[in-house]
This record gives sequence, structure tokens and C-alpha cells, in this order.
Amino acid sequence: MKKRTIWTVVGLVFLSAVIYGIQLFVFKDIKTTEFYILQDLAFVPISFAITTIVVGQIMDDRQKAESEHKTRMLTSTFFTGLGSQLFEEISKIATMDISPNDLLCEDEKKIPEQLRRIEEENIQIQINKEGFENIEQLIQSAKMELMELASNPLLLEQECFTQLLWGLFHLLDEFRLRGVYDQLSEADIAHYNSDIEKMFRLLLKNWVKNSYFVHSTYPNFYGAVKERITKGDFNETN
Repeated sequence: MKKRTIWTVVGLVFLSAVIYGIQLFVFKDIKTTEFYILQDLAFVPISFAITTIVVGQIMDDRQKAESEHKTRMLTSTFFTGLGSQLFEEISKIATMDISPNDLLCEDEKKIPEQLRRIEEENIQIQINKEGFENIEQLIQSAKMELMELASNPLLLEQECFTQLLWGLFHLLDEFRLRGVYDQLSEADIAHYNSDIEKMFRLLLKNWVKNSYFVHSTYPNFYGAVKERITKGDFNETN
């Protein structure tokens, strides 16, 4: 506890004692003074419960909501750039039944159901030279952006997005380790297919969560994106 806080508490207690002393001196009624002192003391637990527990919980909830909003803002910027570009490139080499429309979420209660569908979806990745080089270039060019995101303490609370970042960093390590596409063995390609599939699945999960955030925060922007996706013009939104 800081010295200033201690002296403030001491000063307030001393002031209270002075006021009670003046009351005794003026009215000379000890019983009434004792009654009010006990009455005030009886109110202390109630006051503590209201101000410290209830109000404190409200402040904590508000702070948590503000922190979550700031975090969602950070993750949303990821999807307006690298996230959407990765989705476009990986979709070209992915086989799955999930469409861009399936990744839009307007009801928070439906998020767990959509995430479960993504987890159970049979996603097959077949990497080729063009896809490999495009994905590598995208991730390599965004390395500093990814490092800045990973260093932000707010993102530690978003486990799913943090896992996506680790998946991207793992691919960066793989690119350094295994070299260019023409030097890859069949085992290397199979390993890339597996790593990209895992990362892509996490990308889809985070996309669902981000779509709900955009829908609830920027409904006009969300409506424009949804209209283009519905028309099949997804690539034009990137």
C-alpha cells in the first residue's frame, strides 16, 4: 500500500473521530452517539458488499468486455489482409464441403455448432508448386505483422487465434527447413499437406468468430461482404 493511501486513510479516520467528538461536546448525549456509531458500523459490511463486490464485478465485466472488443479488433485486421488472402489461396488446393456462406455467423449461439462442423469436416489439402509458392510468399511477407500480433498480451486470451498464429509460425519454420518446392520429397509434401490442413481448419474456425464480431459491430460492412459472398464474388472482397 502506498504511503499516500495510508495517510489518506489515517486522515479520514481522524476526521471521523473529530466529528464524533464535536457531536459529544455539543449535544452531550453519549448513548445517541454510541447508537449511531454502532449503526454506521453495522452498515459497513453492506457498503463493502455493494461497493467492493457488486460494483467491482460490474467494473471487471466492463473491463473484460472492452478488452475482448480490442482483441477482436486486432484479429479482425488480420482477416482483412493475410487471413482472407490465405483463405483464397488454400481454397484452391483444398477439397471440402464447407462454402464461404457456411463461415458467416449472425447468431452467437450458433458459433459452437459451426466450429464443431469445421472440426468434423473432411478437409483434404493437395499442395502444388503454385499453391506452395503463393502461400509461402504470403506468410513470409507478413512475418513482422504476425510477430506483432503474437507479442500482444491481449491475444493470449484468444486461444483459438493464438493456435492459428503458432500454426503460421510453424509453417515459417518448415519453409526455412525444407527449402523450395522443387527440392521437396513426397514425405515433405505429405507433411506440408498435413500442416496446412491443420492451419486452414484453425483459420476457418477463427473466420466464423470474426464474422460474428463484424456482424455485431459493423453491420453495414458485414452486409456488403455477405452480399458479395452470396453472389459468389468472394475474391472481390479481398
